[in-house]
Amino acid sequence: MEPEHTDPLTDGERAELAWLRKENDFLRVQRDILLGVATGYAHDFEALRRHHH
Repeated sequence: MEPEHTDPLTDGERAELAWLRKENDFLRVQRDILLGVATGYAHDFEALRRHHH
């Protein structure tokens, strides 16, 4: 849904938007890394559990 009117962004708002976009990209990378690590630990734990039973 589009806003009724769009005021141009100020320089400060543009800078903040650019920073937020970079921060989002960085957080997505961190999330993907952590998901990979957690998945690896889960597989290792499951393999270890099966081995001991």
